[in-house]
Amino acid sequence: MNSLRSMTASLAVVVALTASANIQAQSAPISYTPPAEPGISSIATKQQQDEVMTLMAAYLGLWSAEDPSRHAFEQFVTEDAVFEYPYADSAALRRIEGRKEIEQALPKLPVMASNWSFTGLKLYQTLYPHIFFVEYTAKAYVPATQRIYASRHIARVTVRDGKIADYSELWELEARAVAFGAYCPELAAASLERRVDSR
Repeated sequence: MNSLRSMTASLAVVVALTASANIQAQSAPISYTPPAEPGISSIATKQQQDEVMTLMAAYLGLWSAEDPSRHAFEQFVTEDAVFEYPYADSAALRRIEGRKEIEQALPKLPVMASNWSFTGLKLYQTLYPHIFFVEYTAKAYVPATQRIYASRHIARVTVRDGKIADYSELWELEARAVAFGAYCPELAAASLERRVDSR
């Protein structure tokens, strides 16, 4: 009788393990292979990684410079570069095209706050050696509201000929709205949605 119970219990364990393995296999993520492009290798070299970090240091240096208008944009931005800040308050700053326009627009941004600092800069490779994601935390004092701005930023950086050709950056909407006292349509919509759902 004991051997029958033992065999039944063992069989139950085998069935459970098999079912578990099948469920895990079905829920495993499907691997993604991007379309092949001629001449593009799948891994960035150490030199390419160092290059993008140097470019990011130049970009972030703009924010902490005493006089951002004297920043040498031609050293780290291509002539036809595009900088995008989808969460910017002003439509004119959401997409800036061309080095001249970038050179005129970007120096105005850091003056909205002071004592900018950047920590935790991380670099993430993609399967294309000229496209990277970077993440960092930005902090600054906002005189208009007397608050501290602290937010995680994530940007996609495309490099061409040793310069930034495309830059698109996102930050935490709520942190920006609280620190700068700015109206944020996305947060207002989310807040309204929460109020409607709670009724």
